[in-house]
Amino acid sequence: MRFLVLLASVIIGINAATDKELWTEFKKNHGREYRNLREEQTRFGIFQQNLRRIEEHNEQYEKKEKSYFLGVTQFSDLTREEFRSKLNYSRSTKPSRYSKAIPHNVTGIQAPASVDWVAQGAVTEVKNQGSCGSCWAFSTTGALEGAYAINRGSQVSLSEQNLMDCSMAYGTAGCDGGNMELAYDYVRDYGIEQEYDYPYSGYLGACQFSASLSVMNVWQYGSVPSGSEAYLEDAVATVGPISVALNADDFQQYAGGVFNEPYCTEDVNHGVLVVGYSSEYMQPYWIVKNSWGPQWGESGYIRIAKDQGNQCGIATDASYPILH
Repeated sequence: MRFLVLLASVIIGINAATDKELWTEFKKNHGREYRNLREEQTRFGIFQQNLRRIEEHNEQYEKKEKSYFLGVTQFSDLTREEFRSKLNYSRSTKPSRYSKAIPHNVTGIQAPASVDWVAQGAVTEVKNQGSCGSCWAFSTTGALEGAYAINRGSQVSLSEQNLMDCSMAYGTAGCDGGNMELAYDYVRDYGIEQEYDYPYSGYLGACQFSASLSVMNVWQYGSVPSGSEAYLEDAVATVGPISVALNADDFQQYAGGVFNEPYCTEDVNHGVLVVGYSSEYMQPYWIVKNSWGPQWGESGYIRIAKDQGNQCGIATDASYPILH
């Protein structure tokens, strides 16, 4: 019911307001200030084009031709090309400093029909990476935070900035990309600080890590066989939140529902966190925590179609930390 109400508010809001009114609201909500009138006019034109796409798509949703709906987001003044250029997950081309990751083995236990680690208190609040391409760091901390909560019985918010500033020797590149496995290598060697002690700035800085403030280490990391949603389901059910990469090219205006597009490729470009799944409905789905703030999507989350041929490559590059 909550999603039906959200959809109704999205559609009514767009249809009832003029483009100018929506533009004014967009700038206010997202703190937009442009360098000059010419730039603002250009951005307004792009915003209008995106509004037409949203309206067209939501008409299809109302006819049950689409399983998800769109709305105005913080990315609505960007072209598709500009948005996609901000997706900076990089599959590793650098050999691990140690042995290969430990392959995830299915436990043999029947996985439950649904799992929700948010409801079980293993997931921290939604964060916002801003304009920095640091998705890989947020995916890493999300999985580490989940492991910490499950193993120690309390939550801790970990520092993405610590990973950005200090793991470049392992192959990451700050705001210009990275991946979770390389970040796990760093945490295995050094540990990681809390967000409180090493706050996020959204840009690359000098490493300020203090070993005395580290709150956890990892022993190794597990790797889910590429492309296997069955193995990913088992990992989510038996391990906890799992770091994954997926193709986010068409998440720009996502506002709710189950994302299911046959054209969404397995060319992964964005790191996120799978925090649960449901197989109880006509359309099974993965519950995915993003790092674009709580105003995007379903309070910062997106549901991705499950058991639909590895939708958007969600099981292509999945991993998780193994603690001492």
